[in-house]
Parts: sequence; structure tokens; C-alpha cells
Amino acid sequence: MRHCNSVFQSEDIWFLLDKDDCVNRKLYIASCPICNKQIALYSYCDSNLENYFEKYYYSNGARKIKERLKKEVTSTLQGFRTKYRAPYGFRYGINKEIKKGGKIVGLKQYACDFWGNKILVKKVLNEE
Repeated sequence: MRHCNSVFQSEDIWFLLDKDDCVNRKLYIASCPICNKQIALYSYCDSNLENYFEKYYYSNGARKIKERLKKEVTSTLQGFRTKYRAPYGFRYGINKEIKKGGKIVGLKQYACDFWGNKILVKKVLNEE
């Protein structure tokens, strides 16, 4: 999304029901990091999939379009992220030290994804 001469990611995406004259309807929701205005981008294709349309709504208009389209939502990106608690998609690992009395007594290994989901994979303890 673009506002205040900067480009940023949307915070949430609402996937909307198809209508007779338009399909692939989405509502991107974000707030500008510079001026903190609420922004909504409504995008859709015509029924022939030939033309793509999008329209920006700001502040009060964004609030109104969210209220109007709330009943037509089939799923949201935030709902998808919270539905899957375990990491999915591209993953990376994090190693955390286990300390006891200032000494390292073990290591915890986590698998994480970029949506903040984390799961413990292995716990390794030092044998002393």
C-alpha cells in the first residue's frame, strides 16, 4: 500500500464473496506509519477477468467501507494466521540457552515462521 510517499504492508486482508459482476474481491486494511491514518484498499476483477480495479479509502471512508463489507467476508489473513498455531510455510530455527545459577545447563531449539508461531523441537541438556 502507498500513502504519505511511503510504501508499506497491509495489516490484514479480507477475502470477500464473489458477486455477479465482480470476482476476486479483497479489502486490504492498514494504517499509515507516518500519519497514522486508517487506509483501506478495495480490489476486484470484472466477471470476465479482463480488467482489474482498485480504490483507496482513507480515514472515515475506510471505516465506512469496513462496516459495509463486514457481512461479505469469507475469511481473513489474521484468522488464517491464528488458526494455525504450529509453524507452517517457510521456517527458521532459534536456539535459546537454559541457564541455572549463571551456568549454561542446556539448549532449547525452536522452529519458527514469520507469523510469530513457534514450537519447541528439541531440548538438549548438558551431562555433568
